Amino acid sequence: MKRIIELLFLFLLVLDLSAQNISLHQQRLTHNWQFIRQDLGGVWEALREAEPDSPAAIPLWENVSLPHCFNAEDAVDPDVNYYQGPGWYRTTLQINNPYPGGRILLHFEGAGQKTQVFIGQQKAGEHVGGYDEWTLDITDFVAAVQNDLLLKELYGDRIPLSVRCDNSRDLEMIPSDLSDFNIYGGLYRYVNLIYVPEVSLRQVHLLAVPDEGLKNGRVKIKGVIRNNDHEQADLLIQLSSPQGEPVAEQRIRTDQNEFTAEIFVNKVQLWSPSDPALYKVSVQLKTEHGEQVYTDHVGFRSFEFQEHGPFILNGERLLLQGTHRHEDHAGVGAAMTEAMIRREMQMIKDMGANFIRLGHYQQSGIVLNLCDSLGILVWEEIPWCRGG
Repeated sequence: MKRIIELLFLFLLVLDLSAQNISLHQQRLTHNWQFIRQDLGGVWEALREAEPDSPAAIPLWENVSLPHCFNAEDAVDPDVNYYQGPGWYRTTLQINNPYPGGRILLHFEGAGQKTQVFIGQQKAGEHVGGYDEWTLDITDFVAAVQNDLLLKELYGDRIPLSVRCDNSRDLEMIPSDLSDFNIYGGLYRYVNLIYVPEVSLRQVHLLAVPDEGLKNGRVKIKGVIRNNDHEQADLLIQLSSPQGEPVAEQRIRTDQNEFTAEIFVNKVQLWSPSDPALYKVSVQLKTEHGEQVYTDHVGFRSFEFQEHGPFILNGERLLLQGTHRHEDHAGVGAAMTEAMIRREMQMIKDMGANFIRLGHYQQSGIVLNLCDSLGILVWEEIPWCRGG
């Protein structure tokens, strides 16, 4: 079988909401969740009002916090099959959108493996794939709940959110169930509530390229603006050095949905495992609908795999010393917190590694950001394993 892999050597791509910060107004939805490991007859069973000990109080929900995996224990129990099926989560949202007419987004950093999202009684969207980030615009669904007299009576000014995750066996899915690792279920990465103006940044793509002499460089920037229907948009792009000093800036005025920019940098500081120098990029969007600020980082480096030869980084031979990583942990399954991930990545760096293979799927953006800042080269795979 031919395995399809892709090499992501640092900072090459940032899609949709996978950046460090897409908005000044975003919140991790960590607490006040409930979970049940079974299917429901419909979303109404997650919404209905129930007196204690009444028939409507069945099934019983448990209180959980995110990230949460419903294979936290059975996935490592040799005497049982780990659970593969549906599970439901529910919580309520307090909406405080600072932008008049702005959009309300739910950003999922990863949920396994098929996911349906309900706002009130309506399905707001669904996603197939357990390892990639994805985003839903729930603005119109929130408005519908706010006009629903029954739900207003039950929930007041809060908005009910229900999520169905399903990791059932499926011959049409990748990774295959014949793989040598568990296909986890649940909201096992963070979920974020984000507010943006009606006209906002949707995608930003960054690429830092040094020149052949590795002395100077340029940062190529491409972006997509959401809902920019030929309205005037002003962009301010700023680049700061690894020491936090201003390096360059560029202003753009556009009435299009896409924009490009290029910033030239003299005397670049190169990124390497021994000196992981990172430049900060800030993209500020201003329109009559409000202001949005996106921030991320890039590193300047060149690399080459010489045929039948060594690996070359920034013009010099580098011996790759590293390890392999799955995204799971004893006691929590795939639901590793940011603190757990940071501790593990620091241990990998402390043991002398300068390289890591992430198998066999896209891992949390937290992992990639830590590789950037700690000085670890990355090989990241798509979730293709043993057919599918």
